[in-house]
Amino acid sequence: MQNYENFAACTRDALDYTCSRYAAGITPDQRQALLESYRELPAFEDAEPALRELRARDCRLFAFSNGAAEAVETLLSAAGIREYFLGVVSCDDVRSFKPNPAVYAHFLRKADATGSEAWLISGNPFDVIGAISAGMRAAWVQRSEDSIFDPWGIEPTATVQSLGALADAIGV
Repeated sequence: MQNYENFAACTRDALDYTCSRYAAGITPDQRQALLESYRELPAFEDAEPALRELRARDCRLFAFSNGAAEAVETLLSAAGIREYFLGVVSCDDVRSFKPNPAVYAHFLRKADATGSEAWLISGNPFDVIGAISAGMRAAWVQRSEDSIFDPWGIEPTATVQSLGALADAIGV
């Protein structure tokens, strides 16, 4: 399709669509407050200890997102975990979104890594499938037993129920 809009625009449009679909009348101020709240999402409780452990095991950590780099920087800082990442790699740089193979290639270039040595960690099956399809390894964070992995015939390299189990699952 290649009709790119940045992730903030997609988020805004998704909110507008949802409000329209469910006839949820919100004021412009409420709409703006909801969009602003997206800039300060809390980290999961297991994130900081897991990131600390991965860094102690000499893992090179990068945040990799469909969101704009400055938005991701704001999120990580607000969540108190920015210090654990060497950098932020944004799909916005290539004007596309995951799971387009070009965005994973972009990540590997920016992280100065090869697919065989890089791991993508995500709770999103589409992202895990995209990374594996691009030659990376990927761990799926299955936070709920009710979550199922997309049936595309591509399985995660590792599956964990929490980030605390990640270091051992990926063998670092």
